[in-house]
Amino acid sequence: MIKNSIKLSVNTGFAVNRIISNESFVQFVKNNLKIEYIQPTSDWLNLFMSDKYTLKNINNLNKILNKYDIKVNSCFTGAFTRLNHLAHPDKDQQKHWIRYFKNFIDLSIDLGANYVGSHLGILSYDDNKKRNDILTKRVIRNWHILGEYAFKKKLKSLIWEPMSISREFGETIKECKKIQILLNKKKPSNFKLCLDVGHGDINSKNKKDYDPYYWLNSFVKESPVVHIKQVHKGSFGHLPFTKKNNSKGIIDAKKVINIIQKKKDGDTELAFELSFKERDPIDKNLKKDVISSVKYWKKFLN
Repeated sequence: MIKNSIKLSVNTGFAVNRIISNESFVQFVKNNLKIEYIQPTSDWLNLFMSDKYTLKNINNLNKILNKYDIKVNSCFTGAFTRLNHLAHPDKDQQKHWIRYFKNFIDLSIDLGANYVGSHLGILSYDDNKKRNDILTKRVIRNWHILGEYAFKKKLKSLIWEPMSISREFGETIKECKKIQILLNKKKPSNFKLCLDVGHGDINSKNKKDYDPYYWLNSFVKESPVVHIKQVHKGSFGHLPFTKKNNSKGIIDAKKVINIIQKKKDGDTELAFELSFKERDPIDKNLKKDVISSVKYWKKFLN
């Protein structure tokens, strides 16, 4: 019999520059969302600040998490780190990002995380012409360095997110499988996935490549974390699960949960990765819409 549990968490990406107090954010999660997990992003944690500041911030966050009994299962990069990073052609840039990710792994472990992740890197238009060569000789090599580091630090696994275009990697079922094999070829590295229900190549001739349920059926066993948001056909927003969005959306919470419960042996973190335009009433309604999103999913988990 398959045994699994599903954790709901909220990715902190939407809170950057909106809810900057650790205590205010954790109170919102505890009192309004009534869930037990958050997924901190590197942006929200201010990892570009000095080491002294970052450590002070992590210690403060840890105290507040313990105070309100909120946990961290995974950490992920955010919108501000949607950069070339480990795929950058400049070797000094690559070295910087290897240091950055090692620090991110250390701080995530301090917060109790089992998984740390990101997209693999992004290729420039010029580099994309040599994509396969760069994938193996640059991107996979750099991630293997981090994989060995994560193993030594006893992180359960690094997780990478399949994206939607070739420059960002993993855009089709076939490419995702190929990359997952390449990443796990070198031991003791251990790589899992962070699936995203809104990703996949919409220009692929194979409709399965942009079918969220086919992706889930194919990879949910290898994906301890799944990013969730509502998706409209032809729209690429990270939409909340409001009644209006759900009436037009293709992501059905019950369907997603049924796939996980049927196919997965092990725990899954469903992380709300929501994004809101800096326009009213969108910005003004943000908290209300995040609360609505959590309530919608909870209906199918209770």
